[in-house]
Amino acid sequence: MTHQALDLGHPQSCTELAEEALRRASGKVDRQTEALLLVTCARAYGSSGESGKASAALLAAEDALSDTRDPVSSYSAASGPVTATVASHTGKTLTAMKDYSAAERHYRTAMLARTPGTYQRGHALTMVNLGKSVAAQRRHEEAIGLWNRSLDFMDGMASDRSWKEVRSIRRTAALYGRRGVPGAASLDQRATELLRARA
Repeated sequence: MTHQALDLGHPQSCTELAEEALRRASGKVDRQTEALLLVTCARAYGSSGESGKASAALLAAEDALSDTRDPVSSYSAASGPVTATVASHTGKTLTAMKDYSAAERHYRTAMLARTPGTYQRGHALTMVNLGKSVAAQRRHEEAIGLWNRSLDFMDGMASDRSWKEVRSIRRTAALYGRRGVPGAASLDQRATELLRARA
């Protein structure tokens, strides 16, 4: 619920919700599941401007993730490898804290941690976020390339969140096109055609 609320731009009460989930699970779940809950707290803290708490939660999540003594619960791995999920949410936390270079590293880790051909939606959205972190570092042509690759995964996907990202890519591509960034016009056209095909 916390991740969904943050992704939809509704951060109210997310900190309390994430903290309560962690409190209830403490001592009752394997350490990698605990890492997922800790990184959820980190995202909530980062989105509310509590950078110190976010950094501490990220470190705690990293420590919990490294403890592989117990098997991971099936529900914890439902959205993909825990390593990839934690890395992706770490990237989102660091993005909220405006540390785009560190966010980029974690998004790349998340992509590498997924087996090619699996978890298509997660891979697509992670690639979109990677593009945003690269764009925030003013590497606009590289971002265009990443967004083009993300569209490869989104074609035919039935996900409202994915299509929201396609609309965002199209708006950014149109802006880049007005600035004369190479590749922007073709990205804009491709995103527009995908949206038209879905309508």
